[in-house]
Amino acid sequence: MIKAVEKQKDGLVAFTQEIIRIPSMTGDEGKLAQVVLERLRGVGVDLAFVDGIGNVVGVLRGKGDGPNILLNGHLDVVPAGRAENWHGYDPFGAEIDEEGNIHGRGAADLKGGLSVQIYTMQLLRELRDKGIPLPGDVIFSAVVHEEPAEMFGMEYLCKKTLPERDIKFDVVYLCEPSSLRVILGHRGKVEIVVATEGRTAHSSTPWAGINALQKMVPVLDTVFNKMGQHLPSHPDLGKGSMTITNLVCKPGTLSIIPDECEISVDRRYVPSETLEDILAEFKDMLKEIKKVDPQFEANVRVRTFLERSYTGFEKEVQKHHPVWITDNEHPFVKKTAQALKHVGQDAEIGYWQFGTDGSMTAGLMGVPTIGYSGMEERYAHTPEEMVNIEKMMQSLEGYFSICCELFEIDILALERVGIGS
Repeated sequence: MIKAVEKQKDGLVAFTQEIIRIPSMTGDEGKLAQVVLERLRGVGVDLAFVDGIGNVVGVLRGKGDGPNILLNGHLDVVPAGRAENWHGYDPFGAEIDEEGNIHGRGAADLKGGLSVQIYTMQLLRELRDKGIPLPGDVIFSAVVHEEPAEMFGMEYLCKKTLPERDIKFDVVYLCEPSSLRVILGHRGKVEIVVATEGRTAHSSTPWAGINALQKMVPVLDTVFNKMGQHLPSHPDLGKGSMTITNLVCKPGTLSIIPDECEISVDRRYVPSETLEDILAEFKDMLKEIKKVDPQFEANVRVRTFLERSYTGFEKEVQKHHPVWITDNEHPFVKKTAQALKHVGQDAEIGYWQFGTDGSMTAGLMGVPTIGYSGMEERYAHTPEEMVNIEKMMQSLEGYFSICCELFEIDILALERVGIGS
């Protein structure tokens, strides 16, 4: 391993433990944001700040014509769940076991990756201090509200914060868990709401009302047994999927026929589909049901929420992650693979099953986006969540090599002459 990378181990481990010990559920990331901000200032970046929504940004300025590299992760984690499921580990204890794993909520998703990206900034700053110029900017960003899958914090970063400060980026690296694979995309995700309407009546005389739950029955049957059976697929991203995740009736009390019934449909889709196509398919289904049942009244929409960040910023957002994929022949992808080979990693190409904020950068903005980290997907959101220290160190070396490759800096030559030591 490169000596300059090895020297970061103690600091990397200690900082990872520190931030895992800070519960940072969505909407409550403020304390963690301040700790990350202070660490960036300690690294000695040229610019470090928290923006209006609560994202943390740090910039190392380069001198040249780029490329500008955006390193991205998120501050928020999902709740820990029942403590007794954690096999004796405190979900926010950041304890290290005998095999060198750090346990805790957010270890894999994705505080281990945030630490690695920050220490990548440290390595690059030290390189610059030794007289090796960086031709482009390196931007670190840790955003709020990633876990709800709405791109709330990422949209603010990309559409407001960075443009207002004239910070540009040409490629994005996401530190979501990838098990040292190079990840190039994922299916789109949208949460569809189908609501049926009825009329209340006393449950002792159900014929006097229109039961909205009963009207939902043909919708359930169609979604489970017809619509989801023949979805298109993609050679890399796999097959689309559809499932119902929730059902709610209103008024929702006993002895009354419900006049509202609502289901949530989790729909994953591939590049050959659009959100408009998906909504149209649902609308056509509702029209067909009404032909059979004139009393049937229903509507379909994309679920929205009014989100509020810990800084007080509010916006109504859709539960939608657009599909995205980065061409595996793209020069940035080829350079990433080459950089990892330089440090002994023959990383395979892969694609995520889950959604990420790459939907903003690649899906909506068209910026080449690549996922890479030493964290493992299988531990995300589980009571077994952990990150392996050795794999973090491998990913730190990988990130350092990637940035050097993109900047046409020969890290192996640096090591030979002692600059990388």
